[in-house]
Amino acid sequence: MNARAASLSIALLVFAALSAVELAMFRGIADRDRLRSRNDGEQTMNALFASLRDHDDFGSAIESSPYLASKIVGIGIYGSGARLYSWGAVPATQAKLPAAAAGDESHVREYVENPEEDSLILLLGAPVPKPPRQEGEKEPMREPERPEGPADKGRSFLRDTMRGSDIVYLEIRQADYWRRRRLGSLLFPAAEIATAALVLFVRSLVLRNAAYRKLIEDQRNLVILGTAASTLAHEIKNPLLAIRLQTSILAKLCPDSVRREIGIIDEEVERLSSLSYRVNDYLRDPAGTLRDIDPREILREVGSRLCGRDIAAASPPASGPTRKVRIDPERLRSMLENLVRNALEAGGPAEAVEAEVSISDRELRIDILDRGEGMPPEDRARAFDPFFTTKSRGTGLGLAVCARFARAVGGSVSLADRPGGGTRARLALPLEPEAPDDGGTAA
Repeated sequence: MNARAASLSIALLVFAALSAVELAMFRGIADRDRLRSRNDGEQTMNALFASLRDHDDFGSAIESSPYLASKIVGIGIYGSGARLYSWGAVPATQAKLPAAAAGDESHVREYVENPEEDSLILLLGAPVPKPPRQEGEKEPMREPERPEGPADKGRSFLRDTMRGSDIVYLEIRQADYWRRRRLGSLLFPAAEIATAALVLFVRSLVLRNAAYRKLIEDQRNLVILGTAASTLAHEIKNPLLAIRLQTSILAKLCPDSVRREIGIIDEEVERLSSLSYRVNDYLRDPAGTLRDIDPREILREVGSRLCGRDIAAASPPASGPTRKVRIDPERLRSMLENLVRNALEAGGPAEAVEAEVSISDRELRIDILDRGEGMPPEDRARAFDPFFTTKSRGTGLGLAVCARFARAVGGSVSLADRPGGGTRARLALPLEPEAPDDGGTAA
């Protein structure tokens, strides 16, 4: 299993664990709110029944109390399913509670949540009448009868109304409870999404950190390899010079029949020497010593040396003052040499190799043009990789050196097809800002 698959499995396990914790938390909050809602319903019911001491019925008690009027939606008393008394919005019939129907002698309560009306319905089963006394059982002592006063009106109403009833229906407003319930139903998926995003973000950080560690390790290995390659290239130069010196002596002493073999030795020595110089170019400081220079001068010099002519002669002359770039002259010369050599080796006629210089978007562009066979798109995408080449005797470092030197000064190198056949290699370099105009001459 690779690192990405393993990290995804771990991320899923962490997300599942965090989701379970969040679910337990939200369930605990919901249970707490539900208990608070039921406790509030019980308090409202107790306040309603207590208020009967001073009122004739439930309706007058509710209407005389702002608290009860704001809390109670309706109350109804039912017997055998029929409505015996009602105030407010209550159903016409109400079935018995399961426990009351089974003959449970205790008071039975059932809580029914009504989200459509943001309310809680409290169903209270009336106590079942006690069975008749058995023969020989003493009759319980009765309190002496006393005249009924004003405070007993509610008690009389409750006694008369509850006679023959089996269930009390009380609907209580619970706006705050339902507001919290709806908020929780929105917060839970939002928390799940946030948790998933956090887990994925942490996973991406872990993968990025692992990639950075690998990159640092690769760069450390490249530094070691580069140091070894630089040392090796430097050590190769001296034996190559000695071989070249000996072959030149042999060429003078040996007969003409073996000079072809000596020429082959010279060609291989030249190829190894070129490779060592390219390796040194790639490994040395890409920026070098920066100076303000005119690239056209070095382009004319490289064209005259490699092509025997000024390859930029067909380029339109620059208008206005000469624009300069800030770059190491040797680095620029190396880049132009590599690009011109590639154009000469592209397979087209040497006379078709040209250069165009233009200025656009605060950068100077040098286009090296040829009429060769061109490059397939898949090869062009890898052309700047070190040691990648399609030539049988190429080193694969020329374009890599160009790209490395150009990036060091904020420039770039790109390849594209040339209209009519061939390739266009573009070297883009940032221009130095123009000197401000002093607005006139001194008197």
